[in-house]
Parts: sequence; structure tokens; C-alpha cells
Amino acid sequence: MARGSASKEKIVAKILETFPGSFVYEKDIRIPMVENGETIQIKVSLTAAKVNVASGADVALPGAEAATSDFGTTMPTTEVAKDFMNEPTAEEKESVKKLLQTLGITTV
Repeated sequence: MARGSASKEKIVAKILETFPGSFVYEKDIRIPMVENGETIQIKVSLTAAKVNVASGADVALPGAEAATSDFGTTMPTTEVAKDFMNEPTAEEKESVKKLLQTLGITTV
């Protein structure tokens, strides 16, 4: 059995269960959707990665410590990531308010 075959079967089953009307066609999963009144199909292809990488490794800061996930892969952690979601400043809030007014969008 090819690498990742069992995992792909589980994922395919979950996708088919999640999206009514979805089906397997050749090697792809097809998920029918309606967009702007037109029926379209979203194709999903699954491929097992040759090399495992950590989530977020592509944007990690050089020298950042890595934490281990539940699946045994390492994920970068930095002080920037910990403090990422700060409260907006008064200046930022005012800028957003002006933008919404300019666009004619009212807020509650």
C-alpha cells in the first residue's frame, strides 16, 4: 500500500460525508456547489507529502524555538506570535470609522 493511502481513505470518507452530493471521479473528489446561480464542481486532489514540515515553518522567524504538535511535527513559536492579537489603538479605531463613513457603511 502506498504511503498515506490509509490516511487518504479516511479523509476522502470525511469529505464525502461532509459535502452532500460529493463524489470521487477518477483520482479527484468532486464537490458540487452553486455560485451565482450556476452549479460548479470543486476538485480536490490528495497527495501524501514526501517530507513532513511544521505548520507555520514557512513564516517562522530565523532562530525561533520550535514546539511539538500532537502529531509529532515541530511548529515555530515566537514572541511575535504570542502577542499577535493586540487591541486596536484609538488611532486605528478612528481610521476604520472614517473608512466606513467614506464607504457609506453604517455601524451599530
